Amino acid sequence: MSAAEAARSKAPGPMAAEMDRLTAPGGPFPVTWGVHDGRPAQVFADAPATLRDLFLATKAFGDRDALVYGDERWTYAEQWDQAVRAADGLARRFGVGPGDRVAIAGRNYPEWCLAFWAVQLLGGVAVPLNAWLTAPELEVLLDDCAPALVVADAERLDRLAGLPGTTGRLRGLVGMRAPAREGVVPFADLVRGDGPVAVPEAARRPDDIATIMYTSGTTGRPKGVVSTHLSHGCTVLSMRLRSAARANLAGGGRPAGPPATLLTFPLFHIAGLTALTSNVHAGRCIVSMYRFDAAEAVRLIAAERVQDVTGPPTVIRGLIDAIDGSDLDLSSLIALGSGGSQAPASQIRGIRALLGGRVGPGTAYGLTETTSAVVSIGGADLVERPTSIGRPLPTVEVRVCDPDGAPVPPGGPGELWIRGAQVALGYHGRPRESAESFRDGWFRTGDQVVQDDAGYLYLVGRLKDVVIRGGENVYCAEVEAAIEDHPGVAEAAVVGRPHPTLGEEVCAVVRLRPGRTADAEALRAHLSGRLAAFKIPVAVRFTTEDLPRNPSGKLLKAGLRPPG
Repeated sequence: MSAAEAARSKAPGPMAAEMDRLTAPGGPFPVTWGVHDGRPAQVFADAPATLRDLFLATKAFGDRDALVYGDERWTYAEQWDQAVRAADGLARRFGVGPGDRVAIAGRNYPEWCLAFWAVQLLGGVAVPLNAWLTAPELEVLLDDCAPALVVADAERLDRLAGLPGTTGRLRGLVGMRAPAREGVVPFADLVRGDGPVAVPEAARRPDDIATIMYTSGTTGRPKGVVSTHLSHGCTVLSMRLRSAARANLAGGGRPAGPPATLLTFPLFHIAGLTALTSNVHAGRCIVSMYRFDAAEAVRLIAAERVQDVTGPPTVIRGLIDAIDGSDLDLSSLIALGSGGSQAPASQIRGIRALLGGRVGPGTAYGLTETTSAVVSIGGADLVERPTSIGRPLPTVEVRVCDPDGAPVPPGGPGELWIRGAQVALGYHGRPRESAESFRDGWFRTGDQVVQDDAGYLYLVGRLKDVVIRGGENVYCAEVEAAIEDHPGVAEAAVVGRPHPTLGEEVCAVVRLRPGRTADAEALRAHLSGRLAAFKIPVAVRFTTEDLPRNPSGKLLKAGLRPPG
């Protein structure tokens, strides 16, 4: 938290105030009391009871565009019909029913979405798998969750072919956009047919399990996060609330026409899955790509009149650069948001300048364990507090705690604890890890934050992502954000290296933006006055290669070589 931000008014900004107004008694997003994991919890009164109910209601959207992928276009009516047929096929051919786990592994194809909804229609548990994983890594996850079957694209089927011991325990394999091969049922066969197909019966409750989603594994072996329909429903309404607040503050700035969003996160990531569920609930069109390409993204924004784009800061940075060099009509775009990791303040200012008087920038904080965003900030609030991750969303409680679990007063650093209906039940098959991280309804995030008097949170860093210099804790995320605020810097990673008397000293690995120059002294001069002297890197290594990141945009520092 900068000195300027610390001096802000104790009152919430306009975005936070608008969300408070919308959730007040009699407002369009009423909040009530429910039960989550056996404890009272605040929930949205109008949230869908289950993801099955959410999808069934989309039949009312009829011929409105639902999915755009390349030259393909699917209406809501077509999506509804195909998902129902896929559910019927999964039930008839493989006996999939309530409680059965179905793993989905592949790129953001339309069939990925159809498979997910088909599983929910059957009352099953969807298990999205990271499409970047190698065959041995996939084997670990499949052995952990023991699915009834796997729906996979051609690349993932090739990897699974080397795992006969694991795939032999499945009821079957379904191929998405994959060449015919023995033992694999094409997804197209599941949905083939012209006659009417009945929606399968499946009694599901809000507290039933809807998904098992694996963590990114940046701090160890991935863990399967178990989330309920209630958790997903609260996330969907939280996203709808944020969108409504932004639209209201924009006044007449929201363009007319069917709303569309560009999907940049992979669907196997919680941010990608939330984009799917919340946009489908709103009847919005989801535009996706085979892989993210900034120039193609700009073309799609213009062609499909996309209004909102959210992605990791690295993706948004590339998109801003591509927009700057484009002469296409991008007037439909009113909001650019970041998630997965914190965006530098310079990027927030860049979005504000790019979008002018439209809705502007936004960011959110959440984890797989919290079923996506639980803290959010946007618009003028974020411009005023560019290093904040926001205030808790309506159905969420937060605490900032010391190592013993005692509350830390405003302005002091502590671990962020979160409680509410969006918090997962725990880790699949991991009782010890669940007991450590989930206590009396509170999830211990492992993230170090500061909270100001107005309730805004500021991410300092991971508890384990700390350089301890001479007894002083230097939180890497804070230093990285300050470095990335330099106009010449594309991205930075702060790491420690051994020191004979201090224990560790602060170093950085930096990639400059194309055509820009800077040296270590220039970066240190940039940081002087922004950070205490002990936080400023003593050595900097410059690289022309992208820094290693996981699909959500988080830095992977394990193999990163420090300077020296």
